[in-house]
Amino acid sequence: MIWGILLAAGLGRRIGTPKALLTLNGETFHQRTVRAFRDAGLDVVVVINPGLVDLLPTPVPGESRLVNSDPDQPSGMFASVRMGVREAIRLGAAGAILLPVDHPLVTFEDVRSVAAHLRSGAAVVVATHGGRRGHPIGVNGVVMDEILNDVSVTTLRDIVHRDGGRVVEAPVSLGAVLGVNTREDLDSVSKRPFR
Repeated sequence: MIWGILLAAGLGRRIGTPKALLTLNGETFHQRTVRAFRDAGLDVVVVINPGLVDLLPTPVPGESRLVNSDPDQPSGMFASVRMGVREAIRLGAAGAILLPVDHPLVTFEDVRSVAAHLRSGAAVVVATHGGRRGHPIGVNGVVMDEILNDVSVTTLRDIVHRDGGRVVEAPVSLGAVLGVNTREDLDSVSKRPFR
């Protein structure tokens, strides 16, 4: 079973608010990205920061939440990655698809494409568009174990670059490479057609 892991614990200092609360077309980034997983047929673990506990709506069916109580710790986002992977394994996952919440234009078709490569035996799957690598990133059970137990791994980039021979690229939509880090990024993605 493959689970989604949504990384939404960041505080969003550069943009002035947690990115999970930013909106496009009346939907928060949290809602959009959870929907991408759920429409692709995957349950999802969402890792959030303590400030989001009372600000997000009740979890939808198939959505589990974890709180990263210290999103500013030195390991940064990778602490959330490890938390999400640990919980997905506890819930029975044999593979996972990781997506930062700041990629709100990733579609369920993109998630399905990454999942299909995992189901076909890939160890690491990286979503790409126009030759550029982006998100989501899929990992099988062996790589999930590396994430949890190999102290030399401190970022998802480490996982992707560790052994290029085990990486499969999955061509997907432009949303894979459109991360939102600033108000200018938000304005840019707001002007694009989206679902």
